[in-house]
Formats: sequence, C-alpha cells, structure tokens
Amino acid sequence: MPHHKSNTEPSYKPCQVLPDHQVPYAIWFEDTLHHYGVPTWKFDLYLLVSDLDKEAELLVKAGWVLDSQAPHQIGNSRVELPQQRLISPTSKTITVLPPAQEWKFPLMESPDDASSTTDSHENVSFPPLPGFLDVLVESWLDSPSDDAMLLLHLACHISYLYAYVPTLKERSFAEQIKCEHRQSHFDVLAGMQTGNIQFRKHQRAIRDGLLRGQY
Repeated sequence: MPHHKSNTEPSYKPCQVLPDHQVPYAIWFEDTLHHYGVPTWKFDLYLLVSDLDKEAELLVKAGWVLDSQAPHQIGNSRVELPQQRLISPTSKTITVLPPAQEWKFPLMESPDDASSTTDSHENVSFPPLPGFLDVLVESWLDSPSDDAMLLLHLACHISYLYAYVPTLKERSFAEQIKCEHRQSHFDVLAGMQTGNIQFRKHQRAIRDGLLRGQY
C-alpha cells in the first residue's frame, strides 16, 4: 500500500540531499500533478535521476534505507522498469528513483537550471509542464499494450492535466509541446473520447507518420 505523506515530515527532504551533491533531479508523477493544480493525493515521492545506484547511495548515507523487498511499482502497476525504492529515516514515506533516461526526460546540468517552485519553504525542482506532458504522452503511446494498469495510470495523469490545468487550453501551449504530439493535443481539446485503445492506436499512427515525415 502506498505511504501517505505525513504533515509533520518534510515531504521533499530528498530534494535537499541531492542538490547538496550537485545532483540534478525532477519530481515526477502525482507530486508534479499536484504542483500544477491537479487535486490529487500525493503518495510515494518519485524523483527522476541519472544514476540510480549513485543517487540511492547518497540518500542511504543521509539516513534512508533501501527497500529491496517491495516490487517495482508505478501507481498500482507492477513494472519491470528499473527503479530504487527507499524508506525515509522516520519510516513514514517512500522515495522512488526511476532513471530519467527510461522516461526520455533530459535532466538539467544543474538543479538550479530546472523549473522550480517553493513548497514547505524548500526550493524543489519540477519538470516544465510541456515537457511533463510530452513524456506522459510518449510513454502512454509506447508502453507495452499488455500492461493495462500502467497504461491506465499514464492515461489518468494525462486526463487530469487536461481537466484541471487551464494552461493546456491556451493557444500558445501547443507551440511548446513536441510537433508529433500536437494532433493528440488538438484532438483532446476538441472533445474526442481519449484514453482508450482506439484513441491510442489512432494517435500512435499519426505520431509515427509525423516522425517519418509523411504529413
């Protein structure tokens, strides 16, 4: 069962440890949704990093404990994707480190260069909204079709952004996402039924055609 974050424990404590060692990271999944205005619960803290073992060791030295028994999960989906799971020093929260390369997200050279905000009086790094949406869409289109729970998890994240973040409806937003994802963006805004197998197959064909220069 996911750990709910305590109101008394600094949720983003790992985000203090990593920058102290000049390690870039990006907060991911529910925390990022919440940051951009989606009224979602925040469960485990996901941080995209470049080197799983190195960054996990930094947290271990700061008091976190590797959770080697728990299965690799994203939401309720058990995945084969690499990640490191760590229990906080107070045993109240879980931090999960997925590799940024696996999600095709370019981490900045310095945490100071990343999109940041202030939460609980701490500066923490979130991905820019267009980049976050691009990665979610690409991951949803390319994830194995037999992993229904992961597909549902990603589709829900995408739907939440369109439902709760007004910025996505601004005309200029389309120019900030990848060209190959713009038709999907316009179709969602036009009210097409999304998140299902048919929509995914349709959008993947369009995306692949755009990448091949057919349009």
